[in-house]
Amino acid sequence: MNRKRVLLISLLTLFIGAVSISLFKIRYFTGNTHKPSGAYQALNFWSQQRAYPNNSIPDAGFYRAFEYAKQNLRRLGTRNSGSDSWRAIGPKNLGGRTLALAFNPQNPNTIYAGSASGGLWRSKSGGRGPAAWEYIPTGYPVLAVSSIAFAPGDSNTIYIGTGEVYNYQAAGSGAAYRSTRGTYGLGILKSVDGGTSWSKSLDWSYNQRRGVWVVKINPLNPNTVWAGTTEGTYKSKDGGQSWTQFHNVIMVNDLVINPVDTNTVIVGCGNFASTGYGIYRTTDGGANWTKSTSGLPTTFHGKIQLDISPSNPDIVYASIGNGFTSSSGASWLCRSTDGGITWSVRSTVDYSKWQGWYSHDVAVNPVNPNEVVAIGIEIYKSTNGGSSLLMKSSNTAYSGRIPPEGPEGPPTYSHVDHHDVIYHPTDNNIIYFANDGGVFRTIDGCQTFESCNGGYQSSQFYNGFSSAETDSLLSIGGFQDNSTAIYDGQPAWFVRLIGGDGAWTAIDPLNPAVMYGSWQYLSIVRTNDGGNNWFNIPPPGSGRLTSFIAPFVLAHDLPQVLYGGRDVIYKSVNGGVTWFPTNGGAVLDGNPALAMAVSPQNSNVVYVATAPYQFNRSHVFRTTDGGINWTNITGSLPDRFPGDIAVNPTNEANVYITFSGYGSPHVFKSSDYGSTWIDISQSLPDIPTNAIVIAPQFPNHIYIGTDIGVHVSVDSGNSWYDFSDGLPDALIVMDLSISPLNRKLRIASHGNGAYERSLLGAITQIAETGIISTGFELKQNYPNPFNPSTRIEYTLHHAAWAELSVFNVRGQKIKTLISARQSAGTKTVTWDGTDFRGQPVAAGTYFYRLKAGSLVQAKKMSLIR
Repeated sequence: MNRKRVLLISLLTLFIGAVSISLFKIRYFTGNTHKPSGAYQALNFWSQQRAYPNNSIPDAGFYRAFEYAKQNLRRLGTRNSGSDSWRAIGPKNLGGRTLALAFNPQNPNTIYAGSASGGLWRSKSGGRGPAAWEYIPTGYPVLAVSSIAFAPGDSNTIYIGTGEVYNYQAAGSGAAYRSTRGTYGLGILKSVDGGTSWSKSLDWSYNQRRGVWVVKINPLNPNTVWAGTTEGTYKSKDGGQSWTQFHNVIMVNDLVINPVDTNTVIVGCGNFASTGYGIYRTTDGGANWTKSTSGLPTTFHGKIQLDISPSNPDIVYASIGNGFTSSSGASWLCRSTDGGITWSVRSTVDYSKWQGWYSHDVAVNPVNPNEVVAIGIEIYKSTNGGSSLLMKSSNTAYSGRIPPEGPEGPPTYSHVDHHDVIYHPTDNNIIYFANDGGVFRTIDGCQTFESCNGGYQSSQFYNGFSSAETDSLLSIGGFQDNSTAIYDGQPAWFVRLIGGDGAWTAIDPLNPAVMYGSWQYLSIVRTNDGGNNWFNIPPPGSGRLTSFIAPFVLAHDLPQVLYGGRDVIYKSVNGGVTWFPTNGGAVLDGNPALAMAVSPQNSNVVYVATAPYQFNRSHVFRTTDGGINWTNITGSLPDRFPGDIAVNPTNEANVYITFSGYGSPHVFKSSDYGSTWIDISQSLPDIPTNAIVIAPQFPNHIYIGTDIGVHVSVDSGNSWYDFSDGLPDALIVMDLSISPLNRKLRIASHGNGAYERSLLGAITQIAETGIISTGFELKQNYPNPFNPSTRIEYTLHHAAWAELSVFNVRGQKIKTLISARQSAGTKTVTWDGTDFRGQPVAAGTYFYRLKAGSLVQAKKMSLIR
């Protein structure tokens, strides 16, 4: 009987776990009424892509891939490629998620910022000015900087903690099924020369699932350093040369040292109700610890943030969060007046809401222990020890061309989701804040706020980044928690246009004023006037299974044709005005679409890859008839999250696909529409590969973007080279896009904004290369406007098959003027304002497009009657 009971309980437990996992995945892919926060979904999206099919990323995968690339991939740099190096192009007016701030102890005008996936930054102007920030290289692949600590009175000795980990490894199921994290951790780095050079202090290079949330230095003895980590509390007695675990309760999010009695240390442990969560205290330098419970909430599921009053160290504040979904938020601001032995709840104003596991903190005025700032979604302040909290900030942001030095909103605006708050060391009215929009500050004690993001290029792009074919200075892309922005050649991008998290985008190949953007779950919008006005054109099926960042693509040969991917693929033939399901309305494999590409030559040829869902592996599909029929072409491809798909611009049967994760090949190609696949990643590092593009002029040139940078092949994938000259130490490349007019390759990174670099030219020998001519020159028609006819002149720099066609504003081809192989030289063609039947067309705007070989260019003209 007991055996049966045990068996029944075991089966029931497995069933509940499976249901919890399924419910989590439904939330992750679709979003229900009581959905987890967007940050939670974004972080799980990031980690699940890289962990699958395992529960978490491998301990050493990222750093080993970094080492492998450094040791085994030759760098194709500026000297031997004929190409320039990478150049940062912004946005310089929009910051990304920031976790930590610290002042130079000898010069408070110098402030350091730790970004969530863009490394370490420094400003020597207090964050003010259009170019206030500079990236600080460490020589290591540092992405998330979660803590920054200076030795007392010493601006040369700096420690940084790395990794952004909110949930302990693979613990739990349901909402905690995946390790909720942002980037890999490397442990602790140390500099003794003000950040010029760095060395490993706590070396967790091969333990990347770990994170270091806080580093604090004994104010009376700089050789004693404490670290709060995902693995517990660590201490070094020799200036970071060696470390010992002094407390084994996991998920230490904050730590404070009593500045008078430095043997007294208080730590806040736990997140997602991890084992042993709570506040612990030692009075003997870590030999013994006592858990504080008196006056604290008995049950909570978020993290704990701490601050101790410098003017009265017996007063300690704790910010405790609980929220996870929009229906279970709660915040507790607690205070101790006896050095952390007993506590009282001073306020339950819910400032962290559903982000209690993610974004909140507390800081006490250095000279007034009754003044406290509590941050979460918004900024709150109390002048009576936390008994009353008043909200001081608002989340009303500006749209449009925000100057690099701000303002980004009205005087009360600070970007939501705050992670760190620090008082200025000499002026207590000046307070700095780190949040999901970068760095902000107040100079009047929280009455008003101002952004400090000039030059702080730390924004986090998602994939689906687009560049115009007819405008060399036009690109558009979406960000984590910062909507969508347009690049038009200026460092200050046109920002905050649509939605919350920006997602996939597209630009009409004939008319760059027509652009498409989206936000979570395939919420597509369109503009016809270059971004001034947008209207909603989402595909149907909003209740269907849809990825958090879902794909859609725009056809190049017929720009009115769009495909959008849920578990059913939808199609529009009128620019998104109406949609219909392909495949007879049937799902492809029951999984949500995650990657998609359409042949540049033929809008009927589309490739789609799905994400694994509910124990159903990912698959790849192809249609050659515009979606009437789909064929499963997965074949021998690995069961991993797909990264990206690219179709050869001169051969629609030649297709490439990349994969995320670890422990399998990452890049494959096919020459027969995906019927068979060839692994071309043998010489590449084992690293998540997120993006791939094919150079239109040299289709044997393949560029890929990974979690550590860019690699290139000049022989269709037979061999690979590093192509990261000029990039940060490590860069998560989320997408790659080509601007064909000026032959630029652009990066959309997750943590360091956008970069561009010239494409490679003709390669004869790797050691000796150069850029060849761009192929052709298309001139403006004359006269323009015209009636009844106009002349179009173009110059071919070498012999090529040329096609010159006329299109209306809807992207429909009106007439083909030339379609033949032509010799090099200048050509002139006349259009008489008639269509392919010889009938006069109506007055209006038209486009003429020249295709020569694999290159395309279009211009606008006006017909008057």
